[in-house]
Amino acid sequence: MGLLLAGLPIAFSLVSALTPPPSAAVTTHGPGTSPAGAPTGGKATAAAASKPVQKGKPAGSAAGAPTTSETATVQQQQASLDLYNRGLKLYYARQYDQALALFDRALTLNPASYRALNGKGATYAFLGRYDEGIALIRQALTLKPSFEYAQFNLGLANELAGRWSSAISAYQAAIRLNPKDTWAYFGIASIYGRQGNVSKVIEYLKPAIALDPDAKAVAREEQDFAPVRGDPRFQALVKP
Repeated sequence: MGLLLAGLPIAFSLVSALTPPPSAAVTTHGPGTSPAGAPTGGKATAAAASKPVQKGKPAGSAAGAPTTSETATVQQQQASLDLYNRGLKLYYARQYDQALALFDRALTLNPASYRALNGKGATYAFLGRYDEGIALIRQALTLKPSFEYAQFNLGLANELAGRWSSAISAYQAAIRLNPKDTWAYFGIASIYGRQGNVSKVIEYLKPAIALDPDAKAVAREEQDFAPVRGDPRFQALVKP
C-alpha cells in the first residue's frame, strides 16, 4: 500500500499510520523513491488522509489539584503530544527524517507515548528499517491494545517488508477493532492483487469501496492491482 501512520493510509501506499494510518495510510514511499520491495500506488496517501491528527489530553491528578511534580509531568505529556502532532504532519508530507526527529523528542519527554512509538515505527518502516519499525509499533500496541491506528500500521509495515501473511493478519485485526476501517480492507485487497488472486481482491475491495467510494479511484491507479487489472471482475468493480 502506501503511507498511513502511519496510520498513516498516508496509511496506504501509511499514515498512518502511522499511521495510518497512519490513517492508515502510503503513492510513493518516500521523497522520490520507494524502499526495495515496497508496494506502490495511492493507498498510503489516501489512507493517511482518512486518519485525523491524534488528539489527546494528558491525565492529571486523580484527586484534587496536582502537585508541583505532577504538574511537571502533565506539562511534559502535553509538550510530547504537541511534538507528536507536529511530527505527524511532517510524516504525512513524507518528510520522514524531520518527522522522526520530532517523534524522538516526544518520546524523550514521554517514553510511554504510544502515539509517538507508533509514529516512529511507521516512519522507520518507510525508511526501510522494517524490523525496528515493527518492534516500535508492537510496543505501542502493548501500551494500548485498542489503538487501531497502530494495528493498521503494523499491517502496513509488514506489507512494506514483503511479509504478506503477517500484514494480512494485522489488517484483519485492525478491522476487528474498527469494522469501518476502509484502508485495512484495501490493504488486504492490494496484497491479494500482487499475488494475482482476483477473487480475494474482490472480496476485500468491495467493502472498502462501500465504506469510501473514493477507494474506487485509488484502486484504478494502484500498481498493486496490475496483475488483476485486466480481469473483467476487477474492471467492473472499479469502473467510474
